[in-house]
Amino acid sequence: MIVRRVTQALREQNWTTILIEFVLLVLGVFLGIQAANWNEQRVENARAQAYLERIRGNLETDMQSIARREAFWREVIDYGKQAIHYAETGEKVDGSAWKTVLAFYQASQLWQWVPADATYQEMRSGGELGLIRDQTLREALSQYYLESGSGVAYLFYLQPEYRKIVRGLTPSAAADHIWANCWRQPNPLEQHLLACDAPISETEAQAVLDAYAKDPELLPELRFWVANQGVAINVISNYDPILRGMLERLPETKAAR
Repeated sequence: MIVRRVTQALREQNWTTILIEFVLLVLGVFLGIQAANWNEQRVENARAQAYLERIRGNLETDMQSIARREAFWREVIDYGKQAIHYAETGEKVDGSAWKTVLAFYQASQLWQWVPADATYQEMRSGGELGLIRDQTLREALSQYYLESGSGVAYLFYLQPEYRKIVRGLTPSAAADHIWANCWRQPNPLEQHLLACDAPISETEAQAVLDAYAKDPELLPELRFWVANQGVAINVISNYDPILRGMLERLPETKAAR
């Protein structure tokens, strides 16, 4: 339509009409490009918001899982110290051979931790980290996932030799009883160590303690494991202020309101 009018205007040498039609043509092209750009930006903004909502969820999950790991690891350390005290002094836990066996066994419990980094790794592999427009936040996320995912991951993912030794020396009847009555996992996000009645006599429990004492590697490995858990708690507790800082920098989203 515009081309036909311009052609007619050229024939008639109607320069005013030609100028008007040219301006309308340029304006139409410009508005079309702007509309396409606006739509592309809208789609990109929606994608960025979706990613940021998922990042927020991952960071909040990490805060919860870290708090639970700290509590669990402290219980393991307490049991480990009770067992070490017996090995060094001969003093049983509350005067009970069974409670002392339980302390040795519970000290072998572990609950490994890795950060919830699925969203960040997806963005990284897809070349979309630029959607996190806050450079300070982007750098903080990179440092956090680099350190917690590989820098000190061995602290949180170690399977101690002590675990293998003490479980190999613990009779099946006692171990089965502990798993059935002295430990509970109501869901994948929780673990609890519980006190429980003895499935064996005090004489039998003492025989288990005697077997522990005869293994020359058990006590050194137990000391190492308790020390490792202590270091892991110190390291992982440093992530709490880091996580809070990143959550504060995340823009408010619909899912977070």
